[in-house]
Amino acid sequence: MVRSLLSRRSCAVVLMSLGMIATAAGAQYDVVYIGARAIDPETGLDEIRNIGITGGKIAAVSTDRLQGRRTIDARGLVAAPGFIDLHSHSTTLQTAKYQAKDGVTTRLELEGGVFPVQAWYEQKAGKELINYGASVSHNEARFYLLNGGDEQALRLLQSDPMISFRKDIDKALPADQRDRLIAELERGMKAGAIGIGSGPQYAPGIDHWELLDVTRLAATRRTCVFTHIRYGSLIEPGSTLESIQENVANVAITGGCVHIMHLNSMGMSASPELLKLIRGARDRGLDVSTETYPWGASSDSIRSVIFDPGWERRWGVGPEDLQSTSTGKRLTRAEFDALRSGTGEDGVLMHMNTEATIVALLRDPAMIVVSDAGNLEAGKLSHPRTVGSFARVLGHFVRDTGVLSLSDAIAKMSLKPAQRLEAFVPAMKHKGRLQAGADADVVFFDPATVRERATYLDAMQSSAGFQYVMINGVLVVDRGKLVENVFPGQPVHGHYGE
Repeated sequence: MVRSLLSRRSCAVVLMSLGMIATAAGAQYDVVYIGARAIDPETGLDEIRNIGITGGKIAAVSTDRLQGRRTIDARGLVAAPGFIDLHSHSTTLQTAKYQAKDGVTTRLELEGGVFPVQAWYEQKAGKELINYGASVSHNEARFYLLNGGDEQALRLLQSDPMISFRKDIDKALPADQRDRLIAELERGMKAGAIGIGSGPQYAPGIDHWELLDVTRLAATRRTCVFTHIRYGSLIEPGSTLESIQENVANVAITGGCVHIMHLNSMGMSASPELLKLIRGARDRGLDVSTETYPWGASSDSIRSVIFDPGWERRWGVGPEDLQSTSTGKRLTRAEFDALRSGTGEDGVLMHMNTEATIVALLRDPAMIVVSDAGNLEAGKLSHPRTVGSFARVLGHFVRDTGVLSLSDAIAKMSLKPAQRLEAFVPAMKHKGRLQAGADADVVFFDPATVRERATYLDAMQSSAGFQYVMINGVLVVDRGKLVENVFPGQPVHGHYGE
């Protein structure tokens, strides 16, 4: 009797299992991709699979035959999680279209941040092609307080978002305003900001005590400081080494978290050695991380504090290494002096890193790839990193030079940024993976043709090779062409840790 009951139960389990398999195999998905080389950097999957998408989620990654309302032949294409750009200053739909064709499905403004946070998110609701999110801006919050902390100060910021990088940057925040600064940053986090964005180099008035207080706040709220560090310099005092040591010390003191933005830009030729400091801190349990974009030149305004007297020795370059974004020409000393003393917003590209430096950074197992994208302006040179960074990794550093394996490269652009954030950004637990249950942010590209087409002299050239890009289950690139009038981008929020 017992054996008979067990036998019946066993049969029931088998029948239920077969029923579940049959249901999955016969499921009607919204979209099915057939025969893609599926790469999931978390599980190590690198096999031919069929992929079913339903309701904004990946519903199946399977060898089974799947049925969909639309079926796409993806044979010969690589399927990967959509790329998560932790460092993007781009805000326009035009730029988002270029970024989508570079495989970007989530772009985050974490270095500069925004202020006020709630208004920024509200303005974007229902209007974004790509998923979006931001930190709360330390620089803008302190500018707001230095200018009265009232509606007039907010109007100043809204009329000129870059004013906090030019006006009152050397002013120290009065001691009686420190508590209010922390309160403003907390208000931003309660509104959903992804941590705190802080740029001491652009606001030298931020003293060591103030930055320590901000890091302590991040520790208390179980989030992170995303920082454009205090100095970018090869010489002391005021070296990049000192800046990294300051942030490592702040993490050690507070138990907090710091992400150092674009190490390649700040460390220049010393970047590989500086990376050893960050590795050492991580090996000893400190929550410190960094990133790089895959280009040898940086970009900035000629009137930035970066070019204050002594800049040649600090950066290890001269005027001949600067390229005007207005004319495309390398500068002479006289041209640099004339531009520097002008009043316009002349931008320059600074060529200060070798290929070997970028390669050394990319090969680090923990390195995250970003773009540091800005907004494209017709008729003006822009940095090609805005529209071609991720394709450049796949084309140049994977296929052409073999610096990275395809799986490692994909991980640095999807899984690793998701893992960097997921402890305090709940949505990231469902991104950066090509697995059933993950968000349907998926890219399909041809590994033989994917490459950046943007150059320093012509940045407005979209990347090649991306055939399908899907964001929250909606195709934004279909058969290599942009889909017009779709806005599937969703907000990405941080938690407010208690």
